[in-house]
Amino acid sequence: FFFQAEDGIRDFCLSRGLGDVYKRQVHGESQSFIEMFEVTKYEPENVRVLCGYIKLNKDISRPNFHAALLLSFINSFTNAGVETLFVMILTHANYYRVEKSKQGTISGNLILVDFIVRIIVAIVAGVLYDKLGRRIMIGAGLGVSVIGVWLLPRMSDVFPGLLIARVIFGMGNVIATLAPLIADYVDDADKGKASGLNTIAGSSGAVVAVLLINQLLSNKISHLVIHQAIAGIIVVGAFPLLLIVKGGRYFAKEATPENPYVKAEAKPGEDSTIFKHPWIIMGYFVSFLAAGEAFLSASSFTMWTKRYYVDEDKGGIRATNLMSIVFGMVLLAGGVYGYFTDRISKYSNVGITCTLSFIGMGTIVLVNNPEHAFIYAGLISWGISQAGLGSLQVYLVDRYTPEEHRGKAHGIQTIFAVSGALLCSHLGGILFDKYTHHAQFLLFLQATLISLIFLLVIFLTRNTWLNNYVKNEEEDLTAPLIR
Repeated sequence: FFFQAEDGIRDFCLSRGLGDVYKRQVHGESQSFIEMFEVTKYEPENVRVLCGYIKLNKDISRPNFHAALLLSFINSFTNAGVETLFVMILTHANYYRVEKSKQGTISGNLILVDFIVRIIVAIVAGVLYDKLGRRIMIGAGLGVSVIGVWLLPRMSDVFPGLLIARVIFGMGNVIATLAPLIADYVDDADKGKASGLNTIAGSSGAVVAVLLINQLLSNKISHLVIHQAIAGIIVVGAFPLLLIVKGGRYFAKEATPENPYVKAEAKPGEDSTIFKHPWIIMGYFVSFLAAGEAFLSASSFTMWTKRYYVDEDKGGIRATNLMSIVFGMVLLAGGVYGYFTDRISKYSNVGITCTLSFIGMGTIVLVNNPEHAFIYAGLISWGISQAGLGSLQVYLVDRYTPEEHRGKAHGIQTIFAVSGALLCSHLGGILFDKYTHHAQFLLFLQATLISLIFLLVIFLTRNTWLNNYVKNEEEDLTAPLIR
């Protein structure tokens, strides 16, 4: 079990021939515990290196992957901050002075226009991401977002002032969130793990935003200054992000021995895959739920909470305190989901996530009071489900979309996401004012049930669609999803 080589006697488990002897002399035979969990470059042999590594695609570096996580942090930070503050400035006496009895309808109308523009922008931006590259589009999106955040508390009226500011912010935000960096950077075998890390980064941004707003409001800092702080943080984060994100149209190139930079041509039928593959479609459904519930937690939940308080600021602080529980659970559960996404059945993963979402929102509806003790159980369940939705929406679409159509697929995904947020904000806002304060929760309870039904349809028809997308179960990476 031992043999002699140039660098001494070694156990056979470490022996791979003299070629590896020289490699170990350069790199060292042992790795530190921390190094075991570092992101490493893609191995040409396509072999998993050590447990805990993220396997990256060709020519993608560790800083590139960190740029993807930083972008997720910035986008979630911006969304959570702006949506939480939007409801507050809408009814605040120092800003737009909308009556509480009308805030749901007016907020819904403003966001209706905003999201219609987002859908149009998403279609165009998705194509431009594939034509112009990632860095240019990300920079444009973040720049426009900063302008929108800066304008939101400064307009003189709701229509058209606040509407214009909201639309400007929405355009920038949807462009920045479209970037398919995880799809570009991570090998298919580790996309589940990368999606979990991406969810952790995003939830960290949301937690920071909520805690920052809560702290500043507690210290009587004005909403205007808080918006300025959010805009400043976006700018500060954008500079290193744009420096380390991968530039050029690298995602549309395929290395060959003859020419290392030949544009990869889409295979016949790949374009239609983004409209037909059941798991991509399930990813669209999950994006609908994820975006709608993210809006629900950041904005609608604040409206619901403030209904129980006379003091505007006290209600806002209570809402941010409760939301910090949700975002905290997203942060804790994101890594767990990332670990198990590649290891368990996608039927189980989606089913458990949607069930937890249903339980969480159902509990909030039943307790009907932000001071009730059971509200915490509902928020914990809801937070865990949001971690799952965040991981799955990235994983399902990115995993099965051909690389030449990632921009388009993310554009379609964004349309579904915007539609989910629109359902919550517009229809939910109208029902919130006229019928029940639980309107948005009830809408998404129904949407969650529809998603579970669609999941059941995928399961029952799996033998039919698998024949179209799986040629060899042992070699095709789709195989783990049929369990």
